[in-house]
Amino acid sequence: MDGPRLLPRTALLLALGLLLTGSGGHDRQWAPGFVAAQAADAGPATPAGGTCKAHKYDTGPYRMLTDAHTRQMGQSYLGDRSRLLAALQRYRDGANLTIGVVGGSISAGQGASDAPSYPYWTRIILQALLPGGKERVNVVNGAMSGTTSQYMSTCVNLHVPATVDIVIVEYAINDEEMPMPHMNNKVRRPYERLIRKLLNYPRRPAVILLHAYRWFGDAPPGEVRPSGQFWTSSERQHGEFGLYYGLPQLSVKSCCYHHMLKGVAPYNVSRVRHGPNFMLHEPAIDATLRGSVFYYDTHHPDGNTGHRVMGELAAQFVMDAWAQVASGHSLSEEDVRRVNAPLSQPLLPHNMESNSTLCFIGRALVTTAVRTSGFKWVNEGKTPDMPKWGFVSTKPGSELRISVSTRTRHEAKKDSAIVELGYLRSYDNVGRFKVKCVEGCACEDTTLDGLHDQKNSQTFLHSLNVSQADRCVISITVLPDSSTGKHKVKITGVMVSEDPEAERFQNVAAWEVVARDTSLNPLGVAASGERRDDPGAEGAEVIAGRRVLREAGALGAGARWFKELQGEAELYSFLHA
Repeated sequence: MDGPRLLPRTALLLALGLLLTGSGGHDRQWAPGFVAAQAADAGPATPAGGTCKAHKYDTGPYRMLTDAHTRQMGQSYLGDRSRLLAALQRYRDGANLTIGVVGGSISAGQGASDAPSYPYWTRIILQALLPGGKERVNVVNGAMSGTTSQYMSTCVNLHVPATVDIVIVEYAINDEEMPMPHMNNKVRRPYERLIRKLLNYPRRPAVILLHAYRWFGDAPPGEVRPSGQFWTSSERQHGEFGLYYGLPQLSVKSCCYHHMLKGVAPYNVSRVRHGPNFMLHEPAIDATLRGSVFYYDTHHPDGNTGHRVMGELAAQFVMDAWAQVASGHSLSEEDVRRVNAPLSQPLLPHNMESNSTLCFIGRALVTTAVRTSGFKWVNEGKTPDMPKWGFVSTKPGSELRISVSTRTRHEAKKDSAIVELGYLRSYDNVGRFKVKCVEGCACEDTTLDGLHDQKNSQTFLHSLNVSQADRCVISITVLPDSSTGKHKVKITGVMVSEDPEAERFQNVAAWEVVARDTSLNPLGVAASGERRDDPGAEGAEVIAGRRVLREAGALGAGARWFKELQGEAELYSFLHA
């Protein structure tokens, strides 16, 4: 490793900052070049203040659950640390440190039912260990359950604010393992474009690939099938992009696989923590599993163990770089040139990222409207914490026009792009409307009906094949004929795929979550607060798949955060990258 030689004064400061307290640690001697916090069997996190769902965790003198060697083994590729050092140099000089997270359900917090998910373990540790951390270190978790890197490549502007200094990317489980043809396919291409977009963010953030690992194989509902197959997941192919772009990589299987084979706590994989139907076991049984087994269910690590390990891997990598910065290191002119240099050509042929913003879900949709004749921007949510904004009209002849760019930057096989329009369907009071391209682009006219036979109201997505154009104006017109006798039409968002061969986005639940979260968040981004499900007095039956709960102020530790982020990242356009 390329760890720094610590000056005596700096070593003392680090020792104080790392709060090496308590006994029973496994790594009292720091590995050469590897700055480690005291590793002790700290056990599950201790809540501060009872069982309130939104309580804060009292980190106290944080003690690592993992030992130094395990954390070191998890650093599967150090990569180029110049961007990370630059971010921490800014922090040393008084700036805040903003860490963004994108990924699937693991990053979104599933499995972390009664302890933090890994993004918030990362925050807890760094806030405890970095000077001024509680006021100046923050995590913006933009992960979205049930999505892949293809979605995030298109909608990253709604999930990662422009002011991030570090971005953790976690898609090894969600992205298909072996899509064909090898590498250059519709699964890997958007993954590379996502990386390129993040690397081009204004602060030239450090992008870190965090590869999750799944021990258990697929099984029918109610069954658990241990697999232990080492090579499962997209980690190998994602790693190729890490090597090409010099991105640091952290690996759960690299750090923990051999621990899992031994079956020792907190890496025990002999079983998962939940029982049938994704519920916790009765308290007596669960007490023997909590803090011992690595996984909450067959897909997601447990918050007390697996998530915590992942958070410690991420935090350790940052702290290693901080040791170098705290010792007085500053970037050389060559380092600065490397950080600010234009990206090299894509690894995959003709796979340039778009310069345009492509995703307008929730309040971002307002920025696309060029005509709202008869349509109004309306919140139909019944409670303040569940807003349902959209352009709504109930009058025939009303017209909404939205303008987006459908221009791609790679050599497409088809001269078209996919535009997906989100609209409301319900069982009553809804009407029909026509969708057509009216300026700058061409598409087939389409008539859509808001009526369906299910007794609910929800978003549906309609895909349009649209010719490429820098400015494509799409018209939505309410028609006079109706299946219900009423004429309500509601439009909730639009997104444009960069790849004509991309899969359609079918996750309407994620769409609705993004529409809600971007409306709640002052920054207009879909970022989650710390996730906790309260098991209640009896401590049983916690739903594992419950969506991340919101916390007031989840994006900042104080007014300085909101001032900084709102000033720079209201709606980030890649035209300004």
